[in-house]
Amino acid sequence: MLGFPKEYRTDRVEPKTHAWTMSRDTSISKQRRRWRVFYTQPRAEKRCEERLIERRIDVFLPKRVVRRQWKDRKKKVVEPLFRNYIFAHVDEAERLRVLQTQGIVRCVSFGGAVAEVPADEVSQIKLTQKEPERLDVVDFPLPPPGAEVLVETGPLEGLRGEVIEHRGQAYLVVRIHAIQQALRINLPAEWVRVESGAALRSA
Repeated sequence: MLGFPKEYRTDRVEPKTHAWTMSRDTSISKQRRRWRVFYTQPRAEKRCEERLIERRIDVFLPKRVVRRQWKDRKKKVVEPLFRNYIFAHVDEAERLRVLQTQGIVRCVSFGGAVAEVPADEVSQIKLTQKEPERLDVVDFPLPPPGAEVLVETGPLEGLRGEVIEHRGQAYLVVRIHAIQQALRINLPAEWVRVESGAALRSA
């Protein structure tokens, strides 16, 4: 199971309140929704996604496709991209509802404040869902930073990231700072344009 740096701490479920004044409801309803990250029980990501959809929460569970060996054959399996993590676009009242959902353990926080995932990072992750078979996850720290590139062609057109080299293979990395992880994507060199730094070398 992937861990967090020591400075991360958890948000525990607050007790349910039985009386809300009209003014408080109105104030919370006007709060801007933000992308939050929630930690789930083991292997509960998909069930949490279903429950949150039923509760009309704007939820996002990134997925990837992997090949698994099954006795005499290989099979494609869809699984959560970030094990034990799920994203939700919520205001404070909705965040508390998520925390009260079966299977949700806590809300990720950093430096004493609830962690927020920038909308552009969420958009980047959603863009990668067009090619779920190309995705892999790596932990920080990453190898030394390289060229910043823009994907100009193919199904991931518009994706921005950083080039790294691992075991002689060049990859595009998209960093998700709120959970201290990154997506590692295997792309053809001809799909990308270098925006700064050294040119991407062919795999």
